[in-house]
Amino acid sequence: MKKHILLISNIIIILSLMAGFVGVVYKETKTYQSLSEKYLENIVSLADTDISKQIENSMTKPVMVSKTMANDEFLKQWFLKEQENQDNDLFMQQLFSYLKTYKEKYGYTTVFCVSNQTGNYYYQDGLSKVISANNEHDIWYYNFIESGHEYELQIDTNEANHNRITAFVNFRMENDDGELLGVIGVGLEVSDIESILRSYEENYDLSMYIINVGGSENSFDNDTDVFVSEEELARRTKINEKILTDFSGEPNMQWFTSDNKRICLITKYDKTLGWYLILEKDINSISSSFQKGIMDNVIFMLISLAICIIVSTTVFLNFNRRMIEVENIDELTGLPNKKLFTMKYLSFVRKHMDRKKTFFMFDVDDFKKINDTYGHLFGNAILAMVGETLQNSMNGVGFAARWGGDEFVGMLEATPEEAESILNRFMDALKNGNKESCYHVTVSVGIAEIDEMLSMEQIIKKVDEAVYFSKQNGKNRITVCKNEGASNPKK
Repeated sequence: MKKHILLISNIIIILSLMAGFVGVVYKETKTYQSLSEKYLENIVSLADTDISKQIENSMTKPVMVSKTMANDEFLKQWFLKEQENQDNDLFMQQLFSYLKTYKEKYGYTTVFCVSNQTGNYYYQDGLSKVISANNEHDIWYYNFIESGHEYELQIDTNEANHNRITAFVNFRMENDDGELLGVIGVGLEVSDIESILRSYEENYDLSMYIINVGGSENSFDNDTDVFVSEEELARRTKINEKILTDFSGEPNMQWFTSDNKRICLITKYDKTLGWYLILEKDINSISSSFQKGIMDNVIFMLISLAICIIVSTTVFLNFNRRMIEVENIDELTGLPNKKLFTMKYLSFVRKHMDRKKTFFMFDVDDFKKINDTYGHLFGNAILAMVGETLQNSMNGVGFAARWGGDEFVGMLEATPEEAESILNRFMDALKNGNKESCYHVTVSVGIAEIDEMLSMEQIIKKVDEAVYFSKQNGKNRITVCKNEGASNPKK
């Protein structure tokens, strides 16, 4: 009997240890799975933020360039006279030179235009063809015109470039009466776009796809490594459920189980590009290696769990740091925002206590008119260009920020005279950077020497009055405040 009690006790102890061990393994496995999913959610969310910004930045400029050409008066007048001058070589060469200038300046694969009057398809090297509604490759033109859209992005083969797969920006071109003149745009090789995205796939260890849902139907019905159809996406991810469900423009995170793998998907529709971005990542490799470690050694399981927690914590800290950076950097221009500038003001003044310092402020002349005339996308491109040009012109001698709207501020480690010279170079760079544009960007500037006895608000009030003075006296000028307590602008 005693023997049985001891056996039963041993069995109970063994079973209790086994149950405890199994319980620990089960609990830790579930805990780790949850941590893994949270970890991956943060990784994929961070990747989505980076990749979306990179894609939009890389495609916004071609859209802006295409819109600039579509609104160019030279081009409109050329097409109005096209039919009567088709045998005039000098007249035709004007167009080819125009298109080639844009190709060489921005490095596009193709710069093209199609005449609605004659059907001629021109590109930078000459006349490529005459389009026809009966030609399968030309259906893109008729479908785009029928859609009524101002512009679209389209994946198609490029007949003018050995039928290479190309991302085209097609922009509608009309005369002043709203009559259709044709379509103009640029082409970028898909491989160039995909090479950029490949680096993100390697860095984040995920798969990435783009579905062009906004482009008109054309003759190209294949898939590339990144640009795929919805059917091809289902085949590659092995997910039969509906994936593209949200067209709000906000990222949508979903979890799926496919081929015994847990897959995290983020889908987001970009309204500007008409593209759906899909990011895919699975957790199977991480989970299996962790479970194997638990079964081999409990201590190793605990160490692995600790490593997982450290990794997750690091990711969260990096994510938080990135979010703080995003909060303090203006996404459009890449400059610090008002909040960060205010924080940096006093430290900048203290750091250069024994040196001359100058405060400046400016805004873009007639910016509301730009938005009303050319649209907010063009206006945003103007602000981005102004921010980039300002950073390059300052050459590390100061600190600038986007104050709000089209208004910018900054501090320079320089006298007012030196600051005026720097800002004159900046204004010249704006003009030189827009020689072919339909709009020439100018700014009205106010500057004042920083007096440590005055608060930042008082300094801003002075330069704001100087900016107002510049605007009242013709714009596109700099007004320097006298350093005599109250602001006293002078040209």
